[in-house]
Amino acid sequence: MGLRFRRLSLLNQALVHRSYMQTAKPGSVKGDNETMEFLGDAILGLVISEELYRLYPVSEVGELAKVKAQVVSRATLGEIASGMGLDQWILLGPGETAHGEGRRTSVIGSTLEAVLGALYLDRGLVPTARLIRRLFQHQIKAVEAGDLAADYKSLLQEYVLRYFKAAPEYRVIEESGPGHRRRFQVAVGWRGKSYGQGVGPSKKMASQEAARVALEHLLAPLS
Repeated sequence: MGLRFRRLSLLNQALVHRSYMQTAKPGSVKGDNETMEFLGDAILGLVISEELYRLYPVSEVGELAKVKAQVVSRATLGEIASGMGLDQWILLGPGETAHGEGRRTSVIGSTLEAVLGALYLDRGLVPTARLIRRLFQHQIKAVEAGDLAADYKSLLQEYVLRYFKAAPEYRVIEESGPGHRRRFQVAVGWRGKSYGQGVGPSKKMASQEAARVALEHLLAPLS
């Protein structure tokens, strides 16, 4: 990362997955990285939000929230963390190591957030924000150029898993039109409640539209 930690114990803890605690020797580590991940997630959100505000000061908050969700998605975090080689340093339990959990996007991305939290505790906001801008410069430039394509299904999946501990379910509620001009209406929801519907010439496109509508619904209080 091009940075030196003053307190290496903070960095070490940021690399400890909760599974490692099950077999770690007593006193060998202070704890896992989940609270640091929580802190790092907040700091990452703050810095990226500031960058988006700078780029689009008059945009609606709901739109900015959707762009932010793309920039800091688990896929993006995992890609950046893998590029740093962070997966080589994560401390996992024996079972998780055997099954390659350290290469999972969610695990690597969460570890990157924990490292950012540790850096904040060690060096403060300014160096941490500088690192975040450097690591995410490609994604930020993509936003500026308008090249950040929206995958609403992936964004909704991540949002619902994180905040509702559930998975979105899609179902076709209507199919009409001749074979060469089919029209699909798809609904998406979870836990017995519908959050959005979409229409399109294919199930895939209708599902994307339903996911977009659901995100609009979820983020409406922010706008």
